[in-house]
Amino acid sequence: MTITEQPTQAPASPASRLSPRWTVLAVTGWVLTTAVCFGLVAYALGPMLANNDQRAALATVQQAMAEAQGATKTLLGAAPVTKPPEFGSPLAVLEIPRLHLQQVVLEGAAPEQTASGPGHVPGTSGPGQPGNSAIVGRFSGYGAPFAELRDLRKGDELVVATTQGKSVYTVTTSADRDLDEDRDYGRTDDDRLTLVTSASWWPGSASSATVVTAVLDGKPFRPTPQNGKADAQDGRTGDSGAWAQLVLSFGGFAGVAVGATLLYRRWRSVSTYVLTTPALLALAVLAAAAVWKLLPAWA
Repeated sequence: MTITEQPTQAPASPASRLSPRWTVLAVTGWVLTTAVCFGLVAYALGPMLANNDQRAALATVQQAMAEAQGATKTLLGAAPVTKPPEFGSPLAVLEIPRLHLQQVVLEGAAPEQTASGPGHVPGTSGPGQPGNSAIVGRFSGYGAPFAELRDLRKGDELVVATTQGKSVYTVTTSADRDLDEDRDYGRTDDDRLTLVTSASWWPGSASSATVVTAVLDGKPFRPTPQNGKADAQDGRTGDSGAWAQLVLSFGGFAGVAVGATLLYRRWRSVSTYVLTTPALLALAVLAAAAVWKLLPAWA
């Protein structure tokens, strides 16, 4: 009796075994990768970029101070300021001895400004000038310059240096509470400095704030023109224009991730990593940066 051998089927190729479990693991891996990149942007790359911006801003404001000091020694004196400061321009140097902190304050309190340093709230007085001058800084991301703001106590000194000179403030109150825009950014009878940051570890928090109030010691400098009040410049809002960057960068990231996954299942070679890793990292960083722009400026 002759036994007829049945032809054996070839094993399925790795590319065809897309089991549900494997798909879940792949998606989970990419989500974790995205989360890691989000953290790196805010807590590793962000502080580096902020430090670079601070060094450049410090050099700019020191040059402006030197020029202003030199102008006061001439017969004509310093030229009067006739227009408000440009958004993003260095405005003052803030020193907080208790916190061992020195930061250049920029004009504007939108995410674009607070990513580089504390931002002066438009619509409030200039630092060292009559009235209430408000400054917003980040609590967690991009170097977190105001992370220890709640450690300030009554009697602590704050020093602000501008092209007009140096001003010293004494802390009178410090509290964690909901931000009251009219109260914290409004006009006051005294000359004060109001420092504001988020009071929550959650980056998306837009209500709870740490507010420190300090009163000026001595007389204020002459007031100069200031920018008007803006709803998107109070520290609690993000940049809605970042949605386009997020959609493009995250869409590109997802497309490259899918392509990299399929290539790895077919080739399983070093070439896959060499071809896809740089693009994935660049797109992930861009997407994470866009997310941080959408979050409140004090995050």
